[in-house]
Amino acid sequence: MKGRARDVGKVTLQKGVLILDGSKRSDLTTRQRYRLRFVKQGNLCFIGHRDLLRAIERLLRRARLPVAFSQGFHPKPRVSYLSALPLGFSSDDEAMELILEEKLSCEELLTRLNSVSVAGLRFFRAVFLEDGRPKQQAYAFSYDMTIPAELRDDVARRVEEFLAADSVEVVKANGKTVDARPVVLELRLEDATLFMTIAAQSGPEAGVREILEYLNLGSQLFRSIFPNRNKSTIVDELTEGSQLLA
Repeated sequence: MKGRARDVGKVTLQKGVLILDGSKRSDLTTRQRYRLRFVKQGNLCFIGHRDLLRAIERLLRRARLPVAFSQGFHPKPRVSYLSALPLGFSSDDEAMELILEEKLSCEELLTRLNSVSVAGLRFFRAVFLEDGRPKQQAYAFSYDMTIPAELRDDVARRVEEFLAADSVEVVKANGKTVDARPVVLELRLEDATLFMTIAAQSGPEAGVREILEYLNLGSQLFRSIFPNRNKSTIVDELTEGSQLLA
């Protein structure tokens, strides 16, 4: 027995997308965009970025949030992340943007996410983004790490040499030699803590690992040196008084 055709109502074409009258597809102009900040600590440091994305997608479902999805044959949650945290690094300040079909208060959004979150993953700030606010774009990332007592004198000397140099060539894991000096906005040893701020990069510039190699700390990474990202600076959040603009 042949099935009967279902009446789907009026079909229209809008910007290359077929729209069915009465469908649950909402008007794109009603969607609400939020910027979230969260920490990644403990055992979560040792899961990769892709695994973190899947974990957060599960949280969004468990929190029963009205998440907006992309169009097409394989809809994906409308979520974007500022940067992939290197494997093994902890973080006090990761950023992501989320689009919802309905407007929620920032307090409710945080409460619903944290109520179903896992150990080591905590959302601590949510900001509603008005229309016209640019998408998140990374400006710089700041890190801190504790240096063992027996290494501090050598690290202090290497830091001074780095800051005094006009150019510092380092070798990346792929064998490419790059100049690390332009991307390092801050490098200082204060008591037992090494602080480092590196400009966001779109090319093959030096990163934290290469700077640690220059400081003779590469072999200590994840043995006695455990980097922590303490701040993610976003371009549209910078102010004229920001030290990073100096």
